[in-house]
Amino acid sequence: MRPRSARFGFSLAPAVVLALGIVLLGALELMQSYNERVGRGEENARNLVHVLAEQTERTFQAVDFTLLGLREALTAAPDLPENDARFRDALKERLKALPYVRALYVIGPDGLITHDTDYPSTPRVTLADRPYFKAHQEDPSLGLQIGPPLRSRSVNVWFVSFSRRINRPDGSFGGIVVAAVEPRYFEEFYRNLSVGENGFIALLLRDGTLLARSPASEEAIGRSYAAAEPFYTYLSRSSQGVFWGASPVDRTIRVTAYHALGTTPAVVLVGLAQQTVFQPWREHAVMEAISTAVLLGLVGALIVLVQRSRRREQAEQERLSRAQRLEGLGRIAGGIAHDLGNTIRIMQSTFLLLRPSLADRPDTLSLVDEADQALKGARAMIERLLAFARRQDLRPEVTVIDERIAGFAPILRQAAGPRIALDLKLAGMGSAALLDPVQLEATLLNLVLNARDAMPDGGIITVATEITAPPPGPVAFHRMSGRDERWVRISVTDTGIGMPPAVLERAFDPFFTTKGHGNGLGLSQVLGFVQQSAGDVQLESEEGRGTTVRLMFPAVTGEDQTDGRRVRSAIGSGE
Repeated sequence: MRPRSARFGFSLAPAVVLALGIVLLGALELMQSYNERVGRGEENARNLVHVLAEQTERTFQAVDFTLLGLREALTAAPDLPENDARFRDALKERLKALPYVRALYVIGPDGLITHDTDYPSTPRVTLADRPYFKAHQEDPSLGLQIGPPLRSRSVNVWFVSFSRRINRPDGSFGGIVVAAVEPRYFEEFYRNLSVGENGFIALLLRDGTLLARSPASEEAIGRSYAAAEPFYTYLSRSSQGVFWGASPVDRTIRVTAYHALGTTPAVVLVGLAQQTVFQPWREHAVMEAISTAVLLGLVGALIVLVQRSRRREQAEQERLSRAQRLEGLGRIAGGIAHDLGNTIRIMQSTFLLLRPSLADRPDTLSLVDEADQALKGARAMIERLLAFARRQDLRPEVTVIDERIAGFAPILRQAAGPRIALDLKLAGMGSAALLDPVQLEATLLNLVLNARDAMPDGGIITVATEITAPPPGPVAFHRMSGRDERWVRISVTDTGIGMPPAVLERAFDPFFTTKGHGNGLGLSQVLGFVQQSAGDVQLESEEGRGTTVRLMFPAVTGEDQTDGRRVRSAIGSGE
């Protein structure tokens, strides 16, 4: 037979494998769903930046078409007077179709504004120092110029200059036509788009200069982020893509998609916060963890149930094996005791017949008396063997347990001795059992003496009674009456040295003793009497903590007492 630990480990192996499988499958599912969230977050950012790039490109193209049209009109009328009313009306009409443009104006070669939709509030200041003016003045081949954000000198708001050069008929510099685009328009447009908490949309020049951003950041407008991603690495490889990283503006980790415009030097960025991207996954992970925990709990409960079932099965097997072993010993002991009893009765009868003829021989009569006394001791041992074999003659009667114990208490206290206290905890329940009261007293006395021997330094012996449920396992009374609702339990507990497991397992074996004296039939006699009385015995002990012996008998009611003759007959004959 395999060791118990090996059988226990083997029985747990499938459950452990199942639990590990559940955890592994849960982890794989979470990993897969995590990767799906990564892909979905990147796809969402990529789709949105693509749409915004197309919309931004169309917006920029509309501005450029307007500038080209104005330049053609000015080229066709080189002698157009400054601040011409008809031309100004044309500027305002075109401005209506461009809600993102704050103003349209023309700057002459000297840097002064010659035509302006803001007229007559046009400032009379030179703009020759503006970067966009210098760029066209110095480079005749320069096309559409998108400048960095600047503060307007007339209304003190941010604007982004869109400008084109005007050439005179001889090809010389004739000034520029300008559209002042407001970053605020893009910020408001972006704000209406859903990018989640801590998400952002940004519009930058190809050199990394920030034109507009949502959420708006006043201090970030016009700042260069050329050293940050994607300008430092990704744009040199591809005009569009996606990456994960911390924002240089607020250090929030995001998935960021970028898309460089095809016809203008600008880049659109869309960033979705990592927290937003993975929020559905976190909620799913929590539910997955709860589900896994529930499954593991069920597996754990299954393991516990299997363990308990196996323990009960093993306990029942051990109980059955012990019962069969004791039953075998009982048969042998009963047979031997019966034969020896017959022999002893013959010898005692012989001694009785010899006594008259030995009246004049006192020495010989003394030897006969000693032999007869020894036979009485042997007879007592045989009676114990018969009790263990459940073949002793009992005289069962309906006995009120508490009354019987209370009446026998003085003898029990005397047997316990002066150094040991006897504590009675009687339930006062008035319940009765069908048993031999004399044998019950002998059994209690036996247990008290055993408890006394286990407490050489003194202690406490507690005798308690209570009504309880029937014990586990089949007993004779179940088979005889079928009434198992109420049992009387008598507990004898000491505070002695207790028994190790090896001794506890053999405690009911006949002739087994650890005292160095006695015949080892005490607990065997207890077991035999209780079982012959259709009861059960439970023994608990722990080294250093003491021992408890529980005697359990079926409680009898008035109906049971009516049926008592049949039960009494069965018990008395040792069935």
